[in-house]
Amino acid sequence: MLHVSVMGFLQRAARNELRRAAVPVAVVGSMRRGWQTLKKRRSFLTLSPAAKGQTGDDLIMGERAAARTNQALNKMHGLKFRGVCQLPPGCKRQARTWSHVLDQLRISGMYVGKNMAVSKKVADNLEKAFGKAKSPGLGGPQCRDVRAVEFAEGPIGLEIQWTTPPVVVGVVPGGAGENASIQKGQALLEINGCPMTEALPEMELEELMQQRPLRLAVATLERVAASATSSRADAVRHKGVTKFQSAVAVQTAAEVLELVHEEHRRCIHATLQDHSLAQQFFSNVQVPRASEGAPVTRWDLRLPMEPLIYRALEELLGRSSGEEGAGATLEDLAGPDAELWELGVVVTEPGAAPQAVHFDAAERCLYTAFLALQDVTYEMGPTHFWPGTNTPVAHRRFEDDPGCLEAVPLAAPLLQAGDLVMYDSRLLHCGGGNTSTQTRALLYITFRDQHRDPQSLGIHQHSIRPSLAGRFRLRQFRP
Repeated sequence: MLHVSVMGFLQRAARNELRRAAVPVAVVGSMRRGWQTLKKRRSFLTLSPAAKGQTGDDLIMGERAAARTNQALNKMHGLKFRGVCQLPPGCKRQARTWSHVLDQLRISGMYVGKNMAVSKKVADNLEKAFGKAKSPGLGGPQCRDVRAVEFAEGPIGLEIQWTTPPVVVGVVPGGAGENASIQKGQALLEINGCPMTEALPEMELEELMQQRPLRLAVATLERVAASATSSRADAVRHKGVTKFQSAVAVQTAAEVLELVHEEHRRCIHATLQDHSLAQQFFSNVQVPRASEGAPVTRWDLRLPMEPLIYRALEELLGRSSGEEGAGATLEDLAGPDAELWELGVVVTEPGAAPQAVHFDAAERCLYTAFLALQDVTYEMGPTHFWPGTNTPVAHRRFEDDPGCLEAVPLAAPLLQAGDLVMYDSRLLHCGGGNTSTQTRALLYITFRDQHRDPQSLGIHQHSIRPSLAGRFRLRQFRP
């Protein structure tokens, strides 16, 4: 529905070469990608400035984040921090010096162990539990001496590496774990009846481990399959977000960017001629204007499936990079028949304000990937993520107290053209403000889990042109 005030902006935009047009953004239905608005308390959180001096493939995280994640994950592989890192101002607590963290930092907390397919009834049927391995010919983990251990109260005195299943990497002398005869190298197959069949969101693990009594199913691993190494899919399951460097060629990103700008201008012009087209071309977006009455500086444009776009998706999802590729990761997360749920681009012009922190879906059903069509600096407002908040536990805490995110590590990926960030749509995130003089364009695709129906979960709107809805599956873009 077009409002009179919006018409004024449209008319001024036409006289200004369509550079600052404001089309109707009040599309009927819920917000783009079914945003779940947190009703009790909504606020804009103050974001700590990201560290400067990092290369484009770095994920910017606070000092506490690096200290916390690498203590458990220092043997995993993943993105390496390079260049000069500076401690973001505003960090009040320092578990260790920043330089010491950098010396030990091998990965960010984005990477955890790969699923080893442990069943809930491991003690009764180990053969069935470990009978299938994801890496052919190497078999699953061999274990023995499965037993139950219970801790009634207090700390358990164990350092745990959150692979799948989790592995004990340290035992505190004289602690409860040592008294229970738990040894370094043993695996936790269940935690309070919850099977460790796949990487869980970090906050869910924390809540499980804080429960008392705490019942663990402990086993000794004799041999672990190659599938126990870390994977991008488990990074998304555990932390909610991961990054792919050079997901498409720089030339591909540049060609798509040119098409996006042309399509953006065309759709604005078409909407000026026929206002009903707004619902076909544009989706709702949080904080379209920096202030009331200001011109629109953030757009959510639904893209057509042009041949160039289709080829770019084939390159993005079908590139030969084994289990580390974006297509293989999405297939692991959502299945080969996952439906293309969204196809669009978020255009953020200079002067755009930061968004409110939000999540796109309350239940596990959607996975989104942002593709940088040009280099994204911190001044251009990269998307901010709070790793590990892809869980109802985090949503509940945030709803009760938005300030709780101050204690959660922040990641704001700086991207080069062709880089991609993939995240679980449950993850708390927001777009940053664009204080630069350049327009930022991020192409996004969302796939729904082939076994889940977002509409049954109350997610009815998906940002894709009506003519494309339901037509494409992930396997169509795969080799």
